[in-house]
Amino acid sequence: MSDTMTNTEITYLYRDPSNWKFWGTFVVEGKLLLADLQPYLIRSPLMPSDLEWFKPDMVGLKHLLTETWDSEDDDMHELHEFAPTDVQTSVCTADDFVRRFAAASRRGWDIGTIWPKL
Repeated sequence: MSDTMTNTEITYLYRDPSNWKFWGTFVVEGKLLLADLQPYLIRSPLMPSDLEWFKPDMVGLKHLLTETWDSEDDDMHELHEFAPTDVQTSVCTADDFVRRFAAASRRGWDIGTIWPKL
């Protein structure tokens, strides 16, 4: 890697009710860690505390489900991996991305009726 500022590649996923996974990646400018976003993630009162979600449309990302939705599908996505990268094309700065999550959390994640399905 070069000595220039490193960006962060983030891998996220959608997991459907049958545990099929749909993966996506994007890059933010600068260094970003999962810990920077954890205060703003959705945690279920019914699931183990290590499971945290977000709704991609509320932070400027696309939903990863590429197949036809059915009544069991939802909007919840998971952040999977954060890795340094020299890729320069980014969706936003790391600081802006944290602000997006903070704003979504303040507004409320609009989880609708997801918890009764868990």
